[in-house]
Amino acid sequence: MEYVDLIRSRASEEHFLLGNLAIVRGALESGIDVYTYYPGTPSSEVGEAFTKLYREVGMRWVENSINEKVAVEVAGAAYARGAKVMVGMKNAGLNVAADPLFALATTRPKNENSACVILVADDPQQYSSAIEMDSRYYLKLFKIPALEPSNPQECLEYTKYAFEISRKLKIPVMLRLVTMVSHARSNVKFGDLMHSEIKDDFDLSPEVNVASRLYFLNLKEEQIYTRMNQALNLSENSPLNKIMSENSLNEYGLGIIASGVSFSYVLEALEHLQIKAPILKLGFIHPLPERKIAEFIKSFKNVFVVEENDAYLETQILAIAQKNELQTKIYGKDPFSYSRENSLLSFVGELNPTKIAQALEKITDLPNKIIANQIKDDKYNTVKRKPVLCPGCPYGVIGYALRESLKKLSAKKPENVYFYQDIGCYTLLSFPPYSFANVKYCMGSSIALAQGVAHTDDSLNIAIIGDGTFFHSGIPALLNGVYNKAPILILILDNGWIGMTGQQPHPGSDTKYYKEGRYKNKIDLEKFLEGTGAKLNIIKRQDHNTKNYPKRLKDLIYEKSLNVLENGELHVILIEDECIQKFNENNILKIRYVDEKLCTNCGICYDQFSCSALYEQDNKACINRNECLGCGICEDLCPNNAILRGEENEL
Repeated sequence: MEYVDLIRSRASEEHFLLGNLAIVRGALESGIDVYTYYPGTPSSEVGEAFTKLYREVGMRWVENSINEKVAVEVAGAAYARGAKVMVGMKNAGLNVAADPLFALATTRPKNENSACVILVADDPQQYSSAIEMDSRYYLKLFKIPALEPSNPQECLEYTKYAFEISRKLKIPVMLRLVTMVSHARSNVKFGDLMHSEIKDDFDLSPEVNVASRLYFLNLKEEQIYTRMNQALNLSENSPLNKIMSENSLNEYGLGIIASGVSFSYVLEALEHLQIKAPILKLGFIHPLPERKIAEFIKSFKNVFVVEENDAYLETQILAIAQKNELQTKIYGKDPFSYSRENSLLSFVGELNPTKIAQALEKITDLPNKIIANQIKDDKYNTVKRKPVLCPGCPYGVIGYALRESLKKLSAKKPENVYFYQDIGCYTLLSFPPYSFANVKYCMGSSIALAQGVAHTDDSLNIAIIGDGTFFHSGIPALLNGVYNKAPILILILDNGWIGMTGQQPHPGSDTKYYKEGRYKNKIDLEKFLEGTGAKLNIIKRQDHNTKNYPKRLKDLIYEKSLNVLENGELHVILIEDECIQKFNENNILKIRYVDEKLCTNCGICYDQFSCSALYEQDNKACINRNECLGCGICEDLCPNNAILRGEENEL
């Protein structure tokens, strides 16, 4: 489906839609005014869609903010001013956004139209994240309501509910997703679009919008005992919390409580085992409907709580059972034991119907239809693929040059070398054959991590960070290093885009190459770095035909590494080479091929450079011409000039 169809389709039409795009339609049907975000899989498509649509649909503002904290602050002020706003991020981004969200959650706008939805996409199984994190625990800290859809249709509907609740209670509402809901597809029925109702007469009174000691405690008390109390009443009576298959009783006295995508897994598991059970499906996950849960629990001898990641629901359900003096046996993760043996479901990774069916077999003593060891030990003929950079990725040549320069350095200065990684495509340099990672924590941390060791050791400490991540949260650490004269080498890998999440622009992106660029100012990263006072060297690929780039890069890294060791200075190398995916959108593709007569099978291209389009066959280097993206680095590296360019547009 094209993004534009989200605003051109009429009510009652059905479309086969991605969960993330259903959220966009739900927000448009709520009359959203402002969307701010930082791209992070699995939530990125929401921001991309809004960016392409918002001017046509009449929204007031959409921006890809420099980080999640700023996104919350921009949207938060619009919310205080009287706008309906949504802020989007992934799980780890919620950590960055937490500081302003604490204050935002407590304030209470006077404006009738004000509504704020916080979209957070968790990533169980850590498909595209540095961490596996359960964002639901922030709900207890922020003290805000939260909804969790289980399929794309609910993504649309729950988004509308979230705006309604926030507008009514004047409190932010979290819309919590997981990867398998964000990226699921199903038919979604549309409703009517609503246009912005924002009013020009607004009230920014400090007593309801200023988080200071003069107002904060009163606001917090009102938030907890008034707005959250009202949210609890909504939860108790919400159609989002409902008992499914209420009359489907079973001989085991078993009831099930589930939310989100886990509900879908439960349905499949029950069907496979050919048993029936009532299910309390929780869509309004905070505050939980205590009375409804207690009434459900007391009807059964056994209750099975099914949820991914932490035992967030289970812990509260155990407390509800205790408070109401219920004797029902509650199964799940057994959150207080931290015992594999006592946990029927794991705290780690995704759930699936098989895992739930296995747990149900243990609860009910059903004959095993699923043999765990057989599943674990069964061998499948699947394609195995290690994590690799795209063919032609500029980070590949950086990895090669860094390794070669340090080989030369070790002969002169045999000190230990440590690498501090950050979050981006270049994180793949952590894997063999490069293995450039000793410490990696979170986005923007590499520069500070390098300082922590450099101040206490005589080793060479190298921070590796991308341009998007540097803008996001690397700048304070650089300033800290310059101020404290940290003896480190910083490699800023400037590929021009936020490559990992789909080549979204950032403040340093060339405004000529994206539609919204005409409304933006490009931040000159070179001038910014010069302004910090750091010792700076800049190396540019210039274009993808420049000769001797690998050697120039290798020599520069060697020279500056030596300087750090000998003089104890902080050096920054800014390496400018555009993401190959974006480069090929605006340039003619020129793939390469190997002249077998000239190839001596030295292995430099396929073994040392390690491009996924290069391989050995019949004692010769070969190029997979279906994968080659024409970067030309292998041509530059070949000592025998055996790698040549194909005809333009040959593919």
